[in-house]
Amino acid sequence: MKLPLWHSRRISKALTPQAFERLCEGAEILEQDAHGRKVLRLPNGDIFKIFRVKHLISSARIYSYARQFCRNAERLQVLGIPTVRISALYHFTDSANSAVLYQPLPGNTVRQLVYGRSLDDAGLKRLGEFIGGLHDKGVYFRSLHMGNIVQGEDGAFGLIDVADMSIYPWALRCGRRLRNLYHVCRLQEDIRQLDARQWQTLWQGYFGHAGLSTRCQDKMAGQLARLSASLLSPT
Repeated sequence: MKLPLWHSRRISKALTPQAFERLCEGAEILEQDAHGRKVLRLPNGDIFKIFRVKHLISSARIYSYARQFCRNAERLQVLGIPTVRISALYHFTDSANSAVLYQPLPGNTVRQLVYGRSLDDAGLKRLGEFIGGLHDKGVYFRSLHMGNIVQGEDGAFGLIDVADMSIYPWALRCGRRLRNLYHVCRLQEDIRQLDARQWQTLWQGYFGHAGLSTRCQDKMAGQLARLSASLLSPT
């Protein structure tokens, strides 16, 4: 499916400090840092996520991170990939920060499933197929890891935290696919939740779905096998 070459035309609502405090009343803080609150769950279950601009010179002052988040969510929906549902886009009146209000994607993250030993071989294979489908559709998700993939009650996988993403009108090439799969293997505590056989099952699901040349598949399979072996080897 060809994607429309547009940026999100969603109107950004101005948010004053007073309005922000009213919005936060009764909200649960899910994430915060030294600068303050970052992610909140409102009483109705919606999520309010703040994107801070930390540098004086930043492209986010022209096209905000929150707007990128909205655009990516909308484009994923066009592609038929489950993701969050945007309710509103905001800009703060007292800073260059922006925010988005959205309905979360129901389900459990792959990290929760893996740590809870709830993802069997069939699920791992479907996960590999899902990632292969992303790459076939031109989705390069820089934050691809177990915590940002959600499995819904129907068993389908989807994506959350989608701000850092590029979506191309062509399938990803071999090198970019491999680089993105490395993102899944960045956290040692995640990697060691699966054994070598389970990782092989995931890769088999990926290669069984992706329409790759023999040369590309052999190259990727060899590098992924070496990566899995090095990550799982005793230290």
